[in-house]
Amino acid sequence: MREKKTIKREDVKDKLIRDAYFEKGNFFIKTYQSAVALLSWLGFFLPFIWLALPYLYPLKMKKFQIFSYFEEIVTFKFLFSFLSIAFLIIAISYFILTLFNNFRFKNMLQKEEQYDAGRLKKREVILEKAYTERFGEVITRKKTKYYSVSEEQNLSVNFVKELFEEESVN
Repeated sequence: MREKKTIKREDVKDKLIRDAYFEKGNFFIKTYQSAVALLSWLGFFLPFIWLALPYLYPLKMKKFQIFSYFEEIVTFKFLFSFLSIAFLIIAISYFILTLFNNFRFKNMLQKEEQYDAGRLKKREVILEKAYTERFGEVITRKKTKYYSVSEEQNLSVNFVKELFEEESVN
């Protein structure tokens, strides 16, 4: 069984997605983005609040000359029921898809090799043989700090692809 490597965040810092909002400092970005997000949510909920207040508190809203008309009540009930049903369907779908994805990851993706190990081994042997012919033994290649490649040793653009086709290991 393969041993899982633990990688520290510092080791892959450059490979991770970075967001200035979550980094230390950047007060202006955090304030600006938070304000935009809050205003956007307010813009989303304001029509619902506008419809709900006269419906829920008709006596208090009459003082401000805000009345609920029949069309508003029908619209409010329709939007509330439609969005409630849509929310439930989306929440249940996400929950089921999350369970399915977790099951699939745990029981299939981690237990199966996602590649043909025999084919990979053949490819490694073929490449190592070709590199040894062109550049010398592995030990020599790894110990050498500076190496000048002669013109005959240069690899063509499709060298590896052609090598695998030649050896019938596509």
